[in-house]
Amino acid sequence: MSQHLWQIVPDLATMVALAEPWQRLYAHSTIIPTLVLFGHVSGLFVAGALTFSTEVGALRLDSTDDAARRRYLGGATPARTAAAAALAVAIISGVLLFLADLEAFAVSRVFWTKMGLVGLLLLNALAASRLDARLLRADDAAADQHEGLWRRRRASARATAVLWFALILSGSALASR
Repeated sequence: MSQHLWQIVPDLATMVALAEPWQRLYAHSTIIPTLVLFGHVSGLFVAGALTFSTEVGALRLDSTDDAARRRYLGGATPARTAAAAALAVAIISGVLLFLADLEAFAVSRVFWTKMGLVGLLLLNALAASRLDARLLRADDAAADQHEGLWRRRRASARATAVLWFALILSGSALASR
């Protein structure tokens, strides 16, 4: 017997009941909300800073300079790994923030807009990572294809900047509610 997704996802009342011990702990502590918010903001800050520095490198790069390309591509993966770790901290702390006020966030359009932006940012990061891997393997003889990959990589870098600013804006709007 197959179940539809909506049949296995708990309803809001069930989720609120499950989150109630966390909500109570969060509401009756001064240090826990501070630490959770710190984890969220600092995770976003570090992930954004590392991502921006990597993406600015892609935008400034002279794609005809083989040594510069190799240097950039060699540094992009470690930076992306560190940014992913920082983003994981932001996501975990974000889940804790969500659970602390589940009823308000679950129906907030701003919150779901922010989650959509996070999803787009993750998809764009995956695309950038795949493009970087393809560029590392690219054959110099296929210069036209190589330049096309770099154009796509620069477009991904621009999209990253727009998505991060939109994420910051939506987070600010969410915090001001």
